[in-house]
Amino acid sequence: MKKHLLRMIVGLAAYAVAVFAGSYFYKAHYPHRTWLVLLPVLPLIFIAATIVREISEKDEMWRKIMTEAWTFSAIATGFTCAGYVFLRELGAPEFHAEWVICIMVAYAGIGLFFSRRRYVGCECK
Repeated sequence: MKKHLLRMIVGLAAYAVAVFAGSYFYKAHYPHRTWLVLLPVLPLIFIAATIVREISEKDEMWRKIMTEAWTFSAIATGFTCAGYVFLRELGAPEFHAEWVICIMVAYAGIGLFFSRRRYVGCECK
């Protein structure tokens, strides 16, 4: 648990540094400004690998619970984003890409609640 937490802290710190460096060194006339914008993607790949590694090191039941929760999250997020196209045609506000991670985490929490409850049981009888 501690090594995964340390890796997440390192990944999030690297992400913050990359965002700061990208915004600090970004100049409109700089020929390689596209690479600066993509710089924060590298820490995000590290964070994703850390999450996958943490899930793979759990026991079989928790791997199944987490996999079901994140699978539900991915599918529900995809349907939400695809369905938003119709709402946009009706005058809904513009959809921003940064909302996707919030939607995905919310759906993962919902999926985790139901998946955990099915396998672990509910002590609220």
